[in-house]
Amino acid sequence: MKIRKFFPVSISVLLIVLIVVILIGNKREIERKAQLSLKGNTVIPVNVTQPQWTELNPSIRATGRIVADNSLIVTSKTQGVVLAKYRKTGDRVTKGTPIAKVEDRLILESLRVAESNCAKAKKDVERYESLQKVGAVTRSETEAVQLALKNAEQQVFDLKDRLQNTLLSAPVSGVLENVMIEEGSLVALGMPVAEIIDPSRLKMEISVTEKEVVRLQRGQTVRITSDVFENKTFEGTIQVVGVQGDDALSYKVEIAILVANELKPGMFAVAHIESGVTDSGKKLVIDRRCMVGGLKNPKIYTVSGDKAYQRSIVAGLVTDNQVEVISGLTENETVVLDGQINLTEGANVTIIKN
Repeated sequence: MKIRKFFPVSISVLLIVLIVVILIGNKREIERKAQLSLKGNTVIPVNVTQPQWTELNPSIRATGRIVADNSLIVTSKTQGVVLAKYRKTGDRVTKGTPIAKVEDRLILESLRVAESNCAKAKKDVERYESLQKVGAVTRSETEAVQLALKNAEQQVFDLKDRLQNTLLSAPVSGVLENVMIEEGSLVALGMPVAEIIDPSRLKMEISVTEKEVVRLQRGQTVRITSDVFENKTFEGTIQVVGVQGDDALSYKVEIAILVANELKPGMFAVAHIESGVTDSGKKLVIDRRCMVGGLKNPKIYTVSGDKAYQRSIVAGLVTDNQVEVISGLTENETVVLDGQINLTEGANVTIIKN
């Protein structure tokens, strides 16, 4: 009996051991293949190019966004429940067009009482001034009722102003881009209630480098193109040139669009600016795609043999797709054009395109 019980137990143990051995073997095989895969991927494929001597186009090309020159948020100057909404998102309005009406019952009642008090104060002033002439009251008593009249008149003025503000109106002409209230909603003092955009006056905002901004000035003519409208050009003039750059050494430039035509706020466009700077003579240039680290701290990767090495350069004139190299590179060297994202100093590379 003991022998019969022993055999099933032994077979189960052997099966478990066999399964464990197979799993361990599979794991080692997977790890071996992973190591081989890693070894095989240590060579990074890259595209390369060589610096060229060429004459740079002094024009500036920058991508930017079309925005409305006149855009504002309408805020509430009162508080209360919205009784009526006269305009909706997308409606065109002129200056003074009513947008909504806020409750004014309490203000009207307060105004009625204030006007009554003001009328009484006027009579008191007239009576005291007559009594002062005959010596029945002192001058200080007359001045007291005169001050009370001024306070009453000021209260009436304030209440009338509050009453007028219960009618929310458009301060400028344009299109209601967004109406943020509905009938029955509660508005508070200073709360945004609508956004108005004037699409007839547009401008373009771009950013340029420190080397480009010194070549720009107000009034310069700009040619504007957009992928939305092929074979169509719009004209503009520079109206603002930034005087302080950001952390990336970029300067903001605003361009007034002379005739907006089909352009709409929010579209992307390209500004083409002839700087008027003559820069004769050939320059050593590389493709802008070779750059890593940006123009603030320009670096490139050069290839020597089958390895890539990072190098700092001094950049000069920058155009749409070319960068002048003042120092740090010679014309006989090979520069990585694509594939820099995977590179580290001394990485093994293979050139897949010359």
